[in-house]
Amino acid sequence: MTDSRIVLFGATGYTGRLTAAALVGRGVAPVLAGRNAETLSKLADELGGLDTAVADVGDPSSIRALVGRGDVLVTTVGPFHRWGAPAVEAAIDAGAHYLDSTGEPAFIRRVFEHWDGPAQSADIAMLTAFGYDYVPGNLAGALALEEAGPEATSVVVGYFTRGGNSVSRGTLTSAAQAALEPGFVWRDGELRDETVGHDLLHHPADRKRTPSSLSVSATEHFSLPRIYPNLLDVRVGIGVAGAATIAVWAGGRVVQELLRLPGARGIARKAVIATLQGSGGGPSDEHNSNSGCLITAHAFAADGTELARVTLEGPSVYGFTAEALAWGAERMADGVVQERGALGPVEAFGLRGLESGCASIGLAPSGS
Repeated sequence: MTDSRIVLFGATGYTGRLTAAALVGRGVAPVLAGRNAETLSKLADELGGLDTAVADVGDPSSIRALVGRGDVLVTTVGPFHRWGAPAVEAAIDAGAHYLDSTGEPAFIRRVFEHWDGPAQSADIAMLTAFGYDYVPGNLAGALALEEAGPEATSVVVGYFTRGGNSVSRGTLTSAAQAALEPGFVWRDGELRDETVGHDLLHHPADRKRTPSSLSVSATEHFSLPRIYPNLLDVRVGIGVAGAATIAVWAGGRVVQELLRLPGARGIARKAVIATLQGSGGGPSDEHNSNSGCLITAHAFAADGTELARVTLEGPSVYGFTAEALAWGAERMADGVVQERGALGPVEAFGLRGLESGCASIGLAPSGS
């Protein structure tokens, strides 16, 4: 480990606590940052005595004070569409590397399109959505495309869970806000606007099973075409409700049409903000211990022929996110990431490096 500090902003939230424990488990002593000094102090003591710092998104200077050049700022403070910008801008201003746990399309797009240039100028690496959303799919997609070779022009990635769905309040708030904001997709060799849940995707597993998912906007749409320039289409989906996914998709299409009515989107945004207050708890330890994730990727030729198929299995959604953030932050602090700007996971760590890192936290090919 170098002298670079790892600062965890949002340490006392649900994902933040898991990430703090994961860092300590790796022998790292992060600085715990958040709004409440008393809660921070209690968590720091529980984890063996860590440094703490009070910071709040309402006071951007307090976040800027957390990090210096060469440090690593990890943030789990969401919804990122509302509260994420101060941490990004603090990292750029300080020259500190940056990771976050978002899964929100509008924020992901802003990182890649708005903050990529400033991050390059600041000589920092910036990794957004570095958790279950969307590290596993980047890995699975890249593995499938490597196997398929240059004939591959499209890839379809699917995210599924095992052991039931249970989400934190922060995830629920972020998902509700994401559904109200513009999404995107990589189609016909360019980034296009598309609402989240626009398509129902299918992921052939075998002759008897073809699970479905709702299309989402992810980092795969930005990062995979930069690595594989022959890619014309990237589709990513999340299987949200098992056999009921088709019904959820149909209902979502109806909701999107209703949101086209004058003033409807603004009313919906206000309702989400008023009723969903962000962090405040999540799945139990028992649920996380008994659940897991399954990721699929299918690479296709231009004529629709399937060229390669990859299936990865791993730990619980939140367990993976915490361990991925901890692994990524430690690697960044060690100076492993040489590229600069807004990066995807494969761009940052290389395919073999990311594959090895994910395997170390339990994400590996199915049946291995």
